[in-house]
Amino acid sequence: MKNHSSRAFTLLELLVVISVGILLAGLSLPAFNAISRGTQLSQSAQTLLNELSFARQSALSKNRIIEVRFYKLPKTPGSSTASQYRAVQSFEIDDSGTATALGKIQWLTSPVIIDHNSAISTLLDSSRAKTWTTADPQISLPQIGTSYEATAFRFQPNGSTDLSQLGQQWFVTLHNGNEGDNLTKLPTNYYTIQINPLNGSVQSYRP
Repeated sequence: MKNHSSRAFTLLELLVVISVGILLAGLSLPAFNAISRGTQLSQSAQTLLNELSFARQSALSKNRIIEVRFYKLPKTPGSSTASQYRAVQSFEIDDSGTATALGKIQWLTSPVIIDHNSAISTLLDSSRAKTWTTADPQISLPQIGTSYEATAFRFQPNGSTDLSQLGQQWFVTLHNGNEGDNLTKLPTNYYTIQINPLNGSVQSYRP
């Protein structure tokens, strides 16, 4: 009869295996975080691209003015922390100037924001700040109320925009909000979405 013997792991061998596992996990974590941040940025950019495309197509199909609003919201509802541009929504404007929402507010994937520095997000220039009127009053947003600001531009019924065509480029830049806001230069990882003021076409750029 053959003798069968089994060899158990020693405590030292177990510690070595555990140490190697911890080391591998530590090395893979930064790569995982980078992939996660990239996915969040791509999802947010796609959300914005979809909303801009929807707004322009609505202007053409309805033969109406469609206003796109970028919302500057508090990080946490009801908090006093600095607000950031984190959402977008489209509205149909009728002949009397009354605005009707075309759909729900579209949120960027946290922690992605649209940087509010007008040097890298010209669409958020103070000249584009939304002004409220009797026909178009400030609406209450879910969980936010009226504690927000908005910047807006409009697609015309022919698909063009109300943006200046005199050599001005119009775009917004998205990036991870953990890198700050009101940046003076582009971060390493960002997404820029540009709008042609003449025909309303949209282009995107990511390094």
